[in-house]
Amino acid sequence: MYMKNHKLYWLFSWLFLFPFVELFAGWNSFIVNFDKSLYGKGAQTWQIAPYDDKWVYFANKNGMVQFDGNVWSVFPLNNSSDVRSVLPSAAQKRIYVGGINEFGYYKPDADGSLVYHCMSDTLDGSIRFLGNVWGIHEVDNILYFQGDDRVIKYLNGKYTAIEMDAKIDCSNMVNGILYVGTDRGVWLLVGNTFFPLQGGDTLASKRIRGIIPYKKGVLVVTAYNGLYYCDGRTVEPFMTGAEDFMRENEVFCVAKKDDKIALGTIHKGLVLIDCSTGQLKYFNENNGLRNNTVLSVSFDVAGNLWAGLDSGIDYVCLSSPFTNLYSYPYSYGTGYTAAVENGYLYLGTNRGLYYTPYPVKLNGNLPDINPMPQSSGQVWNLCRIGDELFCLHDRGIFQIRGTSVKRVTDITGAWSCQLVTGHTDLMYVGVYNGLYLVAKKNGEWTVACKIDGMGDSCRLFEQENEKVIWVYNTDHVTRIELTDDLTKVLNIKEYDKDDGFPAGRDMYVSKVEGRIYFATSSGIYKYNPHKEIMEPCPDMNNLLNGSSVYSRLLEYNDKLISLSPHEICSANLGTYKRGSNTSITPIQQSLVELVPDFEAIIPLSDSLMIIPNEEGFALFSIPAVKTRQDHAHSLYIKNMYLSYPKDSLVYTANFLGQKSFPQISYSQNSVRFEYGLPSFMQGDDIHFQYRLNKGNWSDFTAVSTKEYSNLSEGEYTFEVKAVFPDGTTSLDEIMFRILPPWYRSVPAYICYIVLALFALWYIYRWDDVRVRRKKQQAVIEKDKELHELEKGYEEEKARQEKQIMQLEKERLEYDLQHKSQEMANLMINLVRKNEMLTEIKSEIYKVSTLLKGEGTREGKQQLMLINSRIDANIQSDEVLKRIEDQFDLIHNNFMKRLHAKHPDLSNNERMMCAYLKMNLSTKEIAPLLNISVRGVETIRYRLRKKFGLEREDSLTDYLNNKL
Repeated sequence: MYMKNHKLYWLFSWLFLFPFVELFAGWNSFIVNFDKSLYGKGAQTWQIAPYDDKWVYFANKNGMVQFDGNVWSVFPLNNSSDVRSVLPSAAQKRIYVGGINEFGYYKPDADGSLVYHCMSDTLDGSIRFLGNVWGIHEVDNILYFQGDDRVIKYLNGKYTAIEMDAKIDCSNMVNGILYVGTDRGVWLLVGNTFFPLQGGDTLASKRIRGIIPYKKGVLVVTAYNGLYYCDGRTVEPFMTGAEDFMRENEVFCVAKKDDKIALGTIHKGLVLIDCSTGQLKYFNENNGLRNNTVLSVSFDVAGNLWAGLDSGIDYVCLSSPFTNLYSYPYSYGTGYTAAVENGYLYLGTNRGLYYTPYPVKLNGNLPDINPMPQSSGQVWNLCRIGDELFCLHDRGIFQIRGTSVKRVTDITGAWSCQLVTGHTDLMYVGVYNGLYLVAKKNGEWTVACKIDGMGDSCRLFEQENEKVIWVYNTDHVTRIELTDDLTKVLNIKEYDKDDGFPAGRDMYVSKVEGRIYFATSSGIYKYNPHKEIMEPCPDMNNLLNGSSVYSRLLEYNDKLISLSPHEICSANLGTYKRGSNTSITPIQQSLVELVPDFEAIIPLSDSLMIIPNEEGFALFSIPAVKTRQDHAHSLYIKNMYLSYPKDSLVYTANFLGQKSFPQISYSQNSVRFEYGLPSFMQGDDIHFQYRLNKGNWSDFTAVSTKEYSNLSEGEYTFEVKAVFPDGTTSLDEIMFRILPPWYRSVPAYICYIVLALFALWYIYRWDDVRVRRKKQQAVIEKDKELHELEKGYEEEKARQEKQIMQLEKERLEYDLQHKSQEMANLMINLVRKNEMLTEIKSEIYKVSTLLKGEGTREGKQQLMLINSRIDANIQSDEVLKRIEDQFDLIHNNFMKRLHAKHPDLSNNERMMCAYLKMNLSTKEIAPLLNISVRGVETIRYRLRKKFGLEREDSLTDYLNNKL
């Protein structure tokens, strides 16, 4: 089935809602085709194992295939071989699979994903290669894996290989006993030993295809020779009426549920046998099966049938109250109308008018449907006028007579017709552009007139009485009053949303028990002539399914039948208590897709109705027993994804219904949920609501996903609810946790506590240090004060000392000045003394020159002695030394520094420097050195030269500042 390409979103509700529908009533059961491209293009499907009303597992060429009602998933084996067998085990919570030389099981992981565990890898080498594992059986915690020529028994972790001296074709566990079908007949495994089936010698030469339980024994299914019943003592043929069919088409597989046996064949599809009635029903390419080679079959819990084909998988809706007359590619067009008359079923389609014998005979071949001559084109309606049947056609009106038609009048584009109320020879005919009055004269229908004043299309109309007609158009309803002769419009008025209708379109007019009603999108409405408005009709709504959508309303015998795109409702007109005698049947929109705006329902009896639809014609059988489906567990959360920074799956639904408790990091706190019903139950009339953490339910929505972003940390419960048309609901929920960010995690809080303790300790230490610092600061301040005082004292002391020093300096300067003055006086005195001595020396020299003669020699000697003493007194070094010492004392060792820096100076030059230091003038220096003024200048010159002074340099500055 191409679920999207072919718009087959089918509703499982059908498959469980009517388990009591007569299996072989009606036409061909609807068959849904699943193309192999949906599950990895694996062609052959060797075994099918439904688990419950939602999960189905398939042993497929590409691996184990899982179908959860919406999504197909493929799980390959380790060795990538074909999967030959599959067994879901509720006891072990596993799905066992067998392939080629491999077997194992799948088990849900923490997030719900199935994970494969290989069991055959632990087998001994001697039994490791057991070929194809065609069957897996479980009983009393014992597992049996059936290979080509042996059975592996698994008990308490130990494997036992039980050899069979024959090729094993099939096996089954019946009443705790393992039956195996081989090319040497049927055998039973008792303990670890095979025993032949008692009385089963006749089966030794037969090709055994299956063994199924039946009454107190088993039925053995052969490929060509039919069925055999074994009661434990004897084996006898079991006649079904399909022996020729089985012989010609080779049976390959078998399945049983209650009294129904399904046989899949190699050449001609399926045959379904009702053992209680002996009736047969065939399914093949003629009536919807995709492929005639059926490799596996299995009934689900509702009695519907899965078929694994050579290419693809089909689902036969046996429990549905709907069956179809024909299917693609053997189509005769879109159905618009139908009627049964004189042993024929007439079918009006967009291609023309067809007929087939009624009741329709279906035996697996194509239905015997034939085109009516000269009827090609669009058929709109089939109307019965008295004992005549008319075909309302795009090309006009045709009277149907057996297998031929006759054109009536020259009207074209006819929608429908009705007898005029109170007349048997007049009828109204609605056409594309108005309304005609047609009269019957001499057995022939002729046009009386086209009613004047009415130019709108009259596809649907009803008569309030012969002169008042209600006409439906797309966006309004028109009330027409005619003149007494019915030829002209007397009064006309339109009614739309402004006049009380709930919407501006789809107000289908109907007549029930002589009154006009309108089927709308919000229930049944009626006309209030006193207020000239439209009002809801509570009585009709209560009788049907409340104020829901209705597109047609029809009175049939004592029944009131309503039709909508979603359901068929049948009620007893004599009962006005809602639900007491009302049957409400949902319509499988994926299987029965009504023609928009041309919905129609044609009752054949109180329990059978024909529903024209896009694909042809469906037959609806009202269930004999009213049931109500339990939707409580239909809804399920399929997947949960983290949607940031990229999609990552954290939960997926599994066959056990186990839910994980996802722990989600704060950095990925955006989640998306996918939820829904099995695709068999989905429809436009089912809506969803959701909420988080018991908050308010959301508005109704048809969207099956919900995303939450930027969730804060904490535990959450996501709930989703499906609301079905009958008011029942289904709920599912999942819990998850958003972990706090790293800075709000438990380790972080531990770190925070440690840091807080450290901070407290630090504050304590800081406060202690602060106190100590404060104390130290106080001490420092005190010390500072003391220091300031001391400093003040020192400053005062320094000031006083400075004053003392200043006084001392002044005193010293005074002493220095005094000493200098004394030295100067001394030198002056010395100069004067030297001058005086020089004068005395001159006088002595003069006296000595005057002394002549011997007598004067002694006197001269005395004079010379005196002269020498005078010279000695003038040239005395001791005096100079004393002068230098005294000068150094006064002038800070000037003479010593001078000698140290200029040791080559003569005594006169040194004395010259001393005299210059004392600021003596040249004239004052000359006598002190006993030289002339010019001699002083000469010494000054020599000093400048020795000192390396330039012309512009001052000798006095050099002596005062640089020595």
